[in-house]
Amino acid sequence: MRETDGPFGKYVTLAYWLIQKRLNKELSEFQVKSSQYSILRYLYNHDGSNQEQITRDLKIDKGLCSREVRKLEESGLVIRKKNLSDNRQWMCFLTPSGMALKEDLIRIGEQINDSVLTGFTKEEEEALYSLIKRVITNL
Repeated sequence: MRETDGPFGKYVTLAYWLIQKRLNKELSEFQVKSSQYSILRYLYNHDGSNQEQITRDLKIDKGLCSREVRKLEESGLVIRKKNLSDNRQWMCFLTPSGMALKEDLIRIGEQINDSVLTGFTKEEEEALYSLIKRVITNL
């Protein structure tokens, strides 16, 4: 059996796991987990979003989003406020402490992304993204 004959999902899962492991290691000095990182990065561009928007756009489980937003709120990085026009919705806002992490978190993400793509030409990077998007479309 050739190395490329293994199940595709195995390699995708391994790559995801290794990226998350590295991300958690880099984020540990800020007491932020990778699942919280995604929410913070989202809020840097969409501050004031409700949890339903976050769940939909990040394609994460509602329960996970709720738990992680609550943890971010407990750590003082996010504050939740009721939506005045729809009392059922909680709007999520970054606190000054959450905003203060922006540069560091973006830098960490860029460093890991650069590490993942080390040795790839620009054309290979584009092909990789294109192929992954095609796999996602196929599913």
